Amino acid sequence: MREKLSSLLIDPDRDRRNQFYLALDLLQISKACIAQDNTSKALDYLKKQSGFTPDYIFLDSLQPSDEALLFLRELRKIKRLKQVPLIWYAPSFNAAQEQAMLEAGFAAGLVKQEKLLQLKENLRILFQSDLQEALLPDGMSAAARFKMKMKDVLLQTQLLLDTPKHLLSTR
Repeated sequence: MREKLSSLLIDPDRDRRNQFYLALDLLQISKACIAQDNTSKALDYLKKQSGFTPDYIFLDSLQPSDEALLFLRELRKIKRLKQVPLIWYAPSFNAAQEQAMLEAGFAAGLVKQEKLLQLKENLRILFQSDLQEALLPDGMSAAARFKMKMKDVLLQTQLLLDTPKHLLSTR
């Protein structure tokens, strides 16, 4: 995992954005987290701020929708953002949605959590998966790189979710 990460979070829910900021603060690895409440504003921001290249982009979505797919297509047209992993940030997802997510070009999926410490731990696992630094040939898309690691990340997340609650609590 890198020392300091930058990210872009696209989520219309202010409380969820605040929870995300807090989880990053608890990890002590964030150098910047920019938030936008929709894909149009996010795309405008990325086009105007040519000096900002996030390490990760998190997109709130219930499913890979037309809006998300359009955002992904436009995002990949910007040269500096072609290899930035786009993470599907959703309340939940199942196996059918996982396949659609990968086919759409998302690099990973991250389930929103009600508990801050669970979100922190899931982010830690995601960041340790080194989606951007996979040892694969240059020019391979973030989605293709992720497909090789997707099962590992999901397995680690599932293991965390299956951990008895008393082991996750901090007293």
